[in-house]
Amino acid sequence: MSPPPSTELTTALDVLAEPRRRYLLATLLEHADAAETDAPLASEGMSIDALATAVATMEHGSAPVTDEQSGRVRLTLVHAHLPRLVDAGLVVTHTDGNATTVALTDHPLLEAEWVRSILADPTGEAFPADETTLNRTLEALRSPRRRTVCTALATQHEAVPVSDLAATVVTRGADNGAGKVDVTESARTAVETSLVHEHLPALSAAALVEYDAAARTVALAIDAPLWQADWATDGPLAAVAEFVRHRAAQGDVATAAHDSDRTTADATPSAEPPTDVTPTETAAASTTGSSATTDDRLLWTLARPPAGRSSSRSDQVRNTPSITEREER
Repeated sequence: MSPPPSTELTTALDVLAEPRRRYLLATLLEHADAAETDAPLASEGMSIDALATAVATMEHGSAPVTDEQSGRVRLTLVHAHLPRLVDAGLVVTHTDGNATTVALTDHPLLEAEWVRSILADPTGEAFPADETTLNRTLEALRSPRRRTVCTALATQHEAVPVSDLAATVVTRGADNGAGKVDVTESARTAVETSLVHEHLPALSAAALVEYDAAARTVALAIDAPLWQADWATDGPLAAVAEFVRHRAAQGDVATAAHDSDRTTADATPSAEPPTDVTPTETAAASTTGSSATTDDRLLWTLARPPAGRSSSRSDQVRNTPSITEREER
């Protein structure tokens, strides 16, 4: 499946990166699917109060929620999230007196498989990491330049200097088919600065790249949670996800072959039989042991004082007459 145009992709990621907007769209989508009617989606709207309660429930993970919690959510829906969704053409509002209802439109983004997959699991329960990582991933990919970075790094099998990556990004953004040799120093430096200070830290925080700020090198993180997500191969970096999965599969095959070779080698009997101890070596060992015993006995004999003689200096002092005794003698 070909990816959606860059503008639509950026819009979708901008909308989905904010959890409350995901919760709101997921609630409306579930409501529309449950309506089981041929009427247009716009006629199957929900009140803002009902939406606020549903979003607050998703946010806190349990029901019921307090009026204060619903009230805070309602405030952000009215003043921030609904206007953004209306501008994107994803929802419409209808006001009748004091009551306002919200409904989905028939925008093509809402029919995209990867968008539907995310909205079917807005809290990221099935995502290979926690919801915070999901939020960071979607937020990081909002920028077309960051998506370009991931695409460029997917063709590299090791870390590349940021300066080289910057030149590649410049050429990918050029419309005249220019190569790296045509990139001016000023253009490369400007892109490199934006990568170092903005884009690479954001991609690193989302675990999409492995960025070494000290060495100024970067590589695609092939173990990023995004690549294992169910919607990855239909999502914003479908081609990169396919490449990473293919590369991982090749690595698994190589590892399995290596392990098989090691198992075969371990199971093969050694070509050299165990060395037997010859009678000569046994005799030598016996002689050595006997010699050691004799030496020990000899050392003990030399160290032992003669019979009837004390080796203690205190005994000698005790047997020596004192000065007084000598004078008396």
